[in-house]
Amino acid sequence: MKKTTRISLFNFLVLTFLSAGIIVFFVNNIIAVNKLAETNSDLRNELSKTATFNNALMTEAERLSNFDNIRPVAVDKLNLKFPDSKLKKITVAKSELNN
Repeated sequence: MKKTTRISLFNFLVLTFLSAGIIVFFVNNIIAVNKLAETNSDLRNELSKTATFNNALMTEAERLSNFDNIRPVAVDKLNLKFPDSKLKKITVAKSELNN
């Protein structure tokens, strides 16, 4: 005698919907992870571009603050003059300061 087991329709439908829900959940997670990876990649590229631009600005600031670039502007536009002789050192005794 052959014994056959029958699966009820209700159990089959519950198992089918449960399996479909789990599959949808995993596919949704894969899609979310891919989107986050893409966003992460975009942010890393933007960070790299910003760092490169920042380095370029720092180099430009150093170039512009060079004394050879400042001297013509100071002399021509602001009429500043450089001293002809070296600065003299003046010493004052403490006893002279109290008087």
